[in-house]
Amino acid sequence: MGSYPADFTVDYAGGTRNRLLGAAGIIVWIKQLLLLPHFLVLFFVFVAALFGTWIGYFIVAFTGKRLPDGLHSFLSGTIGWGNRASAWLYSLVDEYPPFQWHPVGYPAEWEETDTTPTRSRLLAITGIFGVKFLLAIPHIIVLSVLGFVSFIALWFGYWVILFTGTLPEGIHVFGNGVMRWGARTYAWVVGLTDQYPPFSLQ
Repeated sequence: MGSYPADFTVDYAGGTRNRLLGAAGIIVWIKQLLLLPHFLVLFFVFVAALFGTWIGYFIVAFTGKRLPDGLHSFLSGTIGWGNRASAWLYSLVDEYPPFQWHPVGYPAEWEETDTTPTRSRLLAITGIFGVKFLLAIPHIIVLSVLGFVSFIALWFGYWVILFTGTLPEGIHVFGNGVMRWGARTYAWVVGLTDQYPPFSLQ
């Protein structure tokens, strides 16, 4: 992990991938169908996270302190869960993601290490009034483009997996980088850290 206090890393593990899962990915909806249980649960989890984020803004605005441990863990775990599901969808990892906020030993890991005891009241207030989301728009625009490019690259990766049993490392690194960037942006928006996310895949 670099200087930013949050990171999402997926173990390349030599790039060996399951050919059958690669074939399932070529017809994208098949892997999406296999992830349907996660999508259903995550829908309600993300709705709860939206309300949790809103409550968190008020807590920080009034106290100037970091989010309560329970809320912080819930929001952080939600980011990790969503990214682990995405990593499996795009064959960055073959092991089906667990239905957990903070699994131990899974090869796709979300880690955030900002232990600063205080948070910016001003940023929390911008969150309450929706300005914080506007401040994240530059990231959202870039991520929209990168997301489309990574979808094409990772779909091409399914074909490579089907014929070779291996995901090219360059595709893995790029896909992991896009997910890392998105996760960091989300972490900043929900108030896990006050440090504005870098425009970087690393």
